[in-house]
Amino acid sequence: MKVVRPSIDQTFSTLVTIDLHVIGINGIDELSQKLATTAYLSVHWLDQYLTWIPMFYGNADYIKVPQDDVWKPDLTLKNGFTKLTELGSSVIYVDVQNTGNVSWYPFEVFESKCEIDITYFPFDRQACNLIFVAWSTKDLSIDVKLGSKGVVLQDYADDNAEWTIISTSASQLSSDSVPKVTFTLSLQRNAGFYVTNIIVPVILLGILNFFTFVLPADSGEKMGYSITVFLAFTVFLTIVSSELPKTSGSMLGYYLIFQLGMGIFVVCATAVELRLHHKKSPVPNIIRQMVKWHCRFKGVDVCKSGDCNGNRNEVEPFDKERMSEEDINWIDVTSLLDFVLFWFSFALNLIVTTTIIAILVSK
Repeated sequence: MKVVRPSIDQTFSTLVTIDLHVIGINGIDELSQKLATTAYLSVHWLDQYLTWIPMFYGNADYIKVPQDDVWKPDLTLKNGFTKLTELGSSVIYVDVQNTGNVSWYPFEVFESKCEIDITYFPFDRQACNLIFVAWSTKDLSIDVKLGSKGVVLQDYADDNAEWTIISTSASQLSSDSVPKVTFTLSLQRNAGFYVTNIIVPVILLGILNFFTFVLPADSGEKMGYSITVFLAFTVFLTIVSSELPKTSGSMLGYYLIFQLGMGIFVVCATAVELRLHHKKSPVPNIIRQMVKWHCRFKGVDVCKSGDCNGNRNEVEPFDKERMSEEDINWIDVTSLLDFVLFWFSFALNLIVTTTIIAILVSK
């Protein structure tokens, strides 16, 4: 009778209730959009053909039989990642009570499809569904319902270093005359590893990057320093690339591209500065005026040619530094560029870094 639906009156549907007992989260594959979960189902139904009076059978009010020896619903994971297979195995037994109530606990490593959104990696949260249906039933002869417990975490072993279950939910829905039960696991990625080994080093390398403009051009180390920092950043990205999601769209990925672009900008700006530093031609007037503003900002008085000593105010201290307009050269221009580019790079890096971190943490 194991191939016949266990209802004496076949006009009535067989009620099947299921709950999900989660054992552990094996992992999430962002590239394949796959969730691997170790769990077992708690499936219950009434088999009207398996009833007896205990007093006639040695007062046995329940028995255990292999799952292949009784009728069982053809439950399957609708959004499964692998081929369609029967739940459980021949070593799993079902509990049959004398009243006909049957309990079945198929244990599986469920691989389900899960749409992964890595926008806020590594502070992202994922909601993954496990959808169960009676696959061969299209006429509601088997009515699959959610059990009284839903998702059970009593046996859950929180031994996954990357993911933590923060909440669960369960629902039932009849769609296209096929009842289905959906279990939802909300997962939070543990961001500590990524903060320590990726985010913090990238921020520190970014700080080293704009400090290139602090070095004077005459030191001879300015170009070498900028290239060294840029190469350090590219080598670091090569090392940690295996830890980053293989799909595009993460804000952290955009931030790494920004820092890489800043490194290229600093190297190119340094090359231009060194070119200007050794230039011998006269400084254009418009650039000369900008240098005069920079000199006054530093407390250096710029006077016209021949007037540096004659126009000194009597109350003005004689130790105040003064320079003639004719003394302004390309070395002063590169000094101005260092000043402007340092604060521009600092402000831009600070704004972008603060914004990215605030968005990631808030999500």
